Amino acid sequence: MSVPPLALVFLSLSALAVLVWAWINFGGGYGRSTHHQLPQPPPEPPPGTAATSEANELSGALPGAFPGVVILTPGRNEAEHLPTVLPELCEQDYPEFRVVFVDDASDDATPEIVAAMTARYPQLTAVRNTQEPPPGWMGKCWAIHHGYEAWRAEASPAGSAEPSWLCFTDADIHWHPRLLRTAMEHALEHDADLVGVTPTLRFGGPAEAIVQLQLVLALGLLFPFEKAMDPDSPIALTGGAFILVRRSYYDRLGGHEAVKGEMVEDLKLGAAVKALGAKHRVAVAGDLQWCRMYHGPADMWEGLTKNAYAGLDHRWWKALPLCAAVALLNVGPPLYLLAALVVMACWFSAAWLGVALLAAAALLLQARALNAARKLMRLPWPYAWTLPLGSAAYLVITFVSILHYYTKGNAWKGRRYAASPL
Repeated sequence: MSVPPLALVFLSLSALAVLVWAWINFGGGYGRSTHHQLPQPPPEPPPGTAATSEANELSGALPGAFPGVVILTPGRNEAEHLPTVLPELCEQDYPEFRVVFVDDASDDATPEIVAAMTARYPQLTAVRNTQEPPPGWMGKCWAIHHGYEAWRAEASPAGSAEPSWLCFTDADIHWHPRLLRTAMEHALEHDADLVGVTPTLRFGGPAEAIVQLQLVLALGLLFPFEKAMDPDSPIALTGGAFILVRRSYYDRLGGHEAVKGEMVEDLKLGAAVKALGAKHRVAVAGDLQWCRMYHGPADMWEGLTKNAYAGLDHRWWKALPLCAAVALLNVGPPLYLLAALVVMACWFSAAWLGVALLAAAALLLQARALNAARKLMRLPWPYAWTLPLGSAAYLVITFVSILHYYTKGNAWKGRRYAASPL
């Protein structure tokens, strides 16, 4: 008996989805990120106990064993986060470090909050940048460049060694007191020159979680930890939440000027530093670092439409096949299954039964893959089944990101970056 053409198409697509997701689950090395988690902090002992005294003694031990670090964080209109984030940065359990906060022309209460914090924490330096980015510069890159140059212009205290490491972080990222110490111990243990730490994401609702969870999966597929840590691979994995890098490599690169026009400068910075020969390590933060990346659907829409096409290097020949693959392999299986069930509700067909079984198998394999990301982000188990919905939403976001890039330009933090001709 001949197979109806539409059933043959759905059979082929369902079988392809099964093969791809089976390879992702069992042959592609995905899901091993949990093997590279930073050592987690011990439970906090009750105040005044012997364990507390011992912990306090250890926190100040062996200052010479840790190199000096400068933490640079840019912020634009971050008044909501700074009262919590700046103390977390300044109260790190680490012997020698400075915090340089770059106020990127904020027009909210950021300047007043930062002024109060600098009076409270002597290790905090505030730099106010009021200059708009020059042509060809992205705002964040310009702010970091401005802050780094301002810090370098500041004379070091007599007799003190200049910090040999830099750490870049965003102004809405929350740090455990032992994060910097643990990350540096990890870097020294592995003789690394560049460490990227992936934070635990928190979400304000299902919409944020569904869309961003499939992004965690996508990053794991596009930037595998093993490839990022392979010196023979050009792949690097660094995000704005935490980039720890030897200052010598950063200076050799030319700092953020080397990635000044990049919308996703964090990934590009890591790749450029690794290309210089730096030994790269990647780790998951667990309880040591967390953030809520976007605050509500509107904020998420602006942030992701800024980054979606930029993450594909603004190359339409990368975007089109990737979007087609996402549509057919991520969003397609539940549609194939639904079509098969509708047809079989009217009459039995062996071909459509095959479509239903293959599509269901693809959905199971999708859920298994997304479950690794769900566990990493500590979400309830039903989120493992949300890949088709999240991927469909991200397809719309990507389309709008491409459209904005070639029409009115992408927007972020009150700035709109010029469109580019197709």
